[in-house]
Formats: sequence, structure tokens, C-alpha cells
Amino acid sequence: MNKRRYVVISIVALLVVISGGVICSRNEKTLKPKIGPVVEAVYALGIVTPYKEFSLRVGMSTKIERLFVWEGDAVSAGSPLVQLDGGIILRAPFTGTIAKLNRKENEIVTAQESIMTIVDPKKMYVRLSLDQESIINVRKKQKAQVSFENLRGTIMTGYVSRIYPSDGEFVVTVDVDSFPEGVLPYMTCDVAIVVREKDRALFIPQNAVINNMVYVIRNRKKLMVKVTTRNFKDGWLEVLEGDVKPEDSIVVW
Repeated sequence: MNKRRYVVISIVALLVVISGGVICSRNEKTLKPKIGPVVEAVYALGIVTPYKEFSLRVGMSTKIERLFVWEGDAVSAGSPLVQLDGGIILRAPFTGTIAKLNRKENEIVTAQESIMTIVDPKKMYVRLSLDQESIINVRKKQKAQVSFENLRGTIMTGYVSRIYPSDGEFVVTVDVDSFPEGVLPYMTCDVAIVVREKDRALFIPQNAVINNMVYVIRNRKKLMVKVTTRNFKDGWLEVLEGDVKPEDSIVVW
């Protein structure tokens, strides 16, 4: 008789514990996970750079007899640029614009000294320098958004074309299909390179995670789940790994 009574008491106690756990779960503060897009980008200041840039130089000291162009002039391939001592005429190697003129008529130019610089403003790219931490996430063909401070309503889309080291810098170039009218070589612009993009990411509250563990309520049961997360924003974390489902309720503390 006593043994039977002990078994009954044990069963009742167990039911109380179970029912108490369910009630506790119902009274706990919970939030549902969020589903949404996430975009991770690397930001930098870029410089619009012409693909074609030519510095006109001579192999020996000579005198400039005549200039056919001035700074800002548009020139066609083969058009005369300068006439040197002895009647030698140097011509434009490609169609472009005179970006810089270093000498005037009747002046002496020394060997390997630049007389003028020609650029092609119709074929340009964006050049930017990144730090080591950022460059490690950048890959060729990643999408980039390019904007100018005075053209905030216009955002151009480009793609990473080259990644290379240069004199202690980590250089990235971005090809843009077309630049807005008025954009000139050597202008600065804001660049955002998209290094990670996900349409449906899962987010949980930051105050639900303790030591990489989170409690979820699923099918009226409370489960402890291990998660790997990444900071998102506004007190939410992106779940990178872990058995958390969109229909779960997340216990917050």
C-alpha cells in the first residue's frame, strides 16, 4: 500500500513539474525571428581614372617652336600637337583631351621632360585603395555602387575588374558601364563594393544569446540550441549556423 501511494505521489509531482514548465514557457518573454535581406559592403573613396593617358616627351633637349593645342582642347588621333626645333611635328596618338600643358612656345624642353598630357575622358574606370582587412573580402566581378557627392540621386553600378598590390597599397579597380555627363578624369567618388548579399537571412534578438546558446520554444517544448551569429543592427543578430527556424519563438532575457 505504501509503495503504491509513493508511485502515485511521484506521478502527481512529475505532472506538476511538467505543467509548471509549460506555464513557465508561456509566461516567458519571447520574440519571433525576423527574415530579411542582408548586404555587407566595403566602402572607400575612389578616383575616376582614364584608361588612356599619354605624356608627350622627347629624347633630347630641344626648343618648342609652335604649339597647336592648349589645355582643355579636344584632339583627334593624328592631329598636330607641337612643332619642335627643326620643323619636327609631334601628333596625338589617340583621340582625347589635353589635360596638362607644361611648356610654352620658344621654351626649351629637356630630354624625357613631359611637354603635355593627353587623356581619353570617354574610357574611364574607378581606382581605389583599401586596407588589408577590407581587401581580403574583395573578389573580381563583385558588384559595386558608385556615386558622386553632387549627384546623390544618381547611382552607377559597376564591377570589380582588377585587384593588385602597388607600392604598399592594395588597389581595386571598378569598371562602370557609363558615367553621367559632367564627370571628368580624376574626380573623386564614393564606392561601395558588395562582398556578401543574401535575400533571406534569419535574425534573432541579441539579448537572446548567451555563450552562443539560445532557447527556442518549438511545438510547446523548450530547446537549447547552439548558434553562430554575426552582428546586424538595432539589437539583432544574423544567424549563420544553428537549428533555429522561422516559426520558433525565441526566449529573450
